[in-house]
Amino acid sequence: MNKNSEELWTLNNLPLTEMMGNYDPNFEGLDQSLMIDSSSAHVYLKNIIPSDHLYNSTNYSYRTGSSTKTRGTINRFLDFFNKTTLGKKVESIVDVGGNDLTLDKFLKPHAKNCYVIDPVCSKDDGKSIEDIHVIGRKIEEVNLKDIDPNTITCRHTIEHIENPKEFISQLFDQCADDCTYVFEIPDFDCLVESMRFDAVFHQHLHYFSLDTLSNLITECGGEVIDHEYNFQGSCGGALFIAFQKTNRKIHPIFINIEDRKDYLEKKISHFQTHMNELSDQIEEIPKPIYGYGAGLMLATYAYHLKTDFSFMETILDDDPDKHGIGYINLPVKISHPSKVDIPDNSSYIITSLENIRPIYNRLQEFLPRRILAPFIS
Repeated sequence: MNKNSEELWTLNNLPLTEMMGNYDPNFEGLDQSLMIDSSSAHVYLKNIIPSDHLYNSTNYSYRTGSSTKTRGTINRFLDFFNKTTLGKKVESIVDVGGNDLTLDKFLKPHAKNCYVIDPVCSKDDGKSIEDIHVIGRKIEEVNLKDIDPNTITCRHTIEHIENPKEFISQLFDQCADDCTYVFEIPDFDCLVESMRFDAVFHQHLHYFSLDTLSNLITECGGEVIDHEYNFQGSCGGALFIAFQKTNRKIHPIFINIEDRKDYLEKKISHFQTHMNELSDQIEEIPKPIYGYGAGLMLATYAYHLKTDFSFMETILDDDPDKHGIGYINLPVKISHPSKVDIPDNSSYIITSLENIRPIYNRLQEFLPRRILAPFIS
């Protein structure tokens, strides 16, 4: 922990998210704290869980292509990518954190060579899949000079990296000076605005805003050349940012640390109050009760509601591949609506906070008696 940091939020026994499988009542959470650096205002997690515990192939469930919402946001990212690389001859693209190669299959037509670097791809390390060169290792274990890329993409990855300053410095040190970097991150300002504090979880070590990420890029010797927001992105909203290495003197963005800290503490308090109110409503909602949306963040949502959702009949989800599976740390099963005899006038709790609006609309087809959903605005 940085000695110049202060604690914003204590999260004792915070459960692991994105863990699908058979319920294990002994699968415990881990203590966590949300911190703020008192010199830069950067927000991050105090405790770093070993990556082999967070991302082992047995438990970790997130894959880019499996998320309908993520597939949609890729088009937004590609629009930003095309704008920021317009007129540039792209010889080699490296996608850091390419996961299941979903993005890379769209990037491949833009370059002569396309590489993906991600330890999730370890079983395919050294292979070429659909003309995409797979490096199934951590970025720290790769020398980019051997590839010589002139474009780096990185979607929803830097927040997972233990030392983002070393990561950006590695990119600048090992890539050509004219290399363009196009990133997408879950934006912390969007998370706070939308009250998505359930999306503070163990896998996301860092919580960047435009100001704090821009200042980090500047500190490493780069400058931001463009940015856009996607307010429909995951975890409350996403930030697209493009940058390059520079020799120019760039002044950092001023951030009033005390004002920032006070603002965040107030928003966290409002979130906790809202969760307590929603928990009280759950106590009174008429039965039978169904969840809708098998969200990967369900464990942290349950944590803040102080429930395990065991009172629900099942969690309904329109993805047929999820029928019959469950969560390792929650005693609930997932069912496809076509497989369940759902009585009219049942009550529903929206259980995927990434998809509140479409789920709310979908639930009208079931003649609901009550629908509980936070943060609709």
